[in-house]
Amino acid sequence: MTSDSPEAVRRRVRQLRAAVYARPDPAADPALLAELARAEAALHAIPAPPVAPAATPEATPAGRLLGPDTTRLKVETVVRLNPVPTAIYPLLDPDTDPLVTVTVTNTSLDATARRVRVKAYVEGLSAEAVRTVEVKKKNSSPPINLLPLLFPERARLLTTVQRATLHVQVDDLDGKPESHDTYPLVFLARSSGFNAARDPKTGEPKDLTHYYAAWVTPFAEPVQQVIRRAAALHPKGLLGDGDPRAQAAALYAALRACDLAYVNSVTDYGGGPGQATQRARLPREALELKSANCVDGAVLFASLLEGASLSPALLLIPGHALVGWETLDGYGDWQFLETTMLATADFEAACRSGQAQYEAAAAHYPDRVRLHRLADLRARGIWPME
Repeated sequence: MTSDSPEAVRRRVRQLRAAVYARPDPAADPALLAELARAEAALHAIPAPPVAPAATPEATPAGRLLGPDTTRLKVETVVRLNPVPTAIYPLLDPDTDPLVTVTVTNTSLDATARRVRVKAYVEGLSAEAVRTVEVKKKNSSPPINLLPLLFPERARLLTTVQRATLHVQVDDLDGKPESHDTYPLVFLARSSGFNAARDPKTGEPKDLTHYYAAWVTPFAEPVQQVIRRAAALHPKGLLGDGDPRAQAAALYAALRACDLAYVNSVTDYGGGPGQATQRARLPREALELKSANCVDGAVLFASLLEGASLSPALLLIPGHALVGWETLDGYGDWQFLETTMLATADFEAACRSGQAQYEAAAAHYPDRVRLHRLADLRARGIWPME
């Protein structure tokens, strides 16, 4: 193995990330930060491995025709999400990210069209998703995409990886039931955050970090309590109006008083091949446990900013997350902050560190910098999880 082999580059990146982010101030050594940025750029330049033939999705192979004396309908079912990303599931669009896709073919030779009802639900976890279609002779229905709605109170209980059963039922409304099949699912813990998933067709990773906006929860009661304490620390005794930097400083001071410790707890379980997931706490959980990793701290501080009517953003760079806010709302001028320094440094030092890390990343691999403005993501329907 040469020093420039892909594995050597990956190992070097892991070593440098550990060296940089284990420091009280990740930007304290500009030379080390620049070395990490160069290594990240080299890692990104490594060609993706050849795409293996896509595994056949869990399905009823080639459709099933139950016999010449039955309904003359053929049903093909493909499970599209497995494992299921519990946290972001309610935000998915059934047209682009369904849980299951069903196609019904009418093999009848007579002229009669068949009215068919397709139903899907997850046993004990969801409501029913139902579609009714009319299928003409020797024709197939368009793909029927279904995304059964999870019951919120039950989804909140999914704090570990759990198995569940998907039911798919197809009925001929002019005759007999056609089929009722079950499929095993794996539901990820509600705390599983998605960074990326590999496109099975191209082999390229698909960025999913914008979904962390769902963890930004400005109306959670513990978040509102911190905002209230921050208002008392502001020179004018208020938040939601005036200089954004002064308001951010008051929020930082109030959060420092919460005595949060930086704990790099990111290990997650249950992700499928090509999926990059990590543990991500909700802001109220971070406040209750008094600990946070970099993503936890970023979504927590973004929650405070949004709750104070500022314009926050999540900044994701390879291996790390920061938070930012627009210095003038709508002008695209950003200030970034390193939340892992809450226990060790004042506001000005955290701002210097965040800005230095952003500038290093933007200089060496701008195409891998993900700046997610919360207002834009809210407009896309990525709303707070609670």
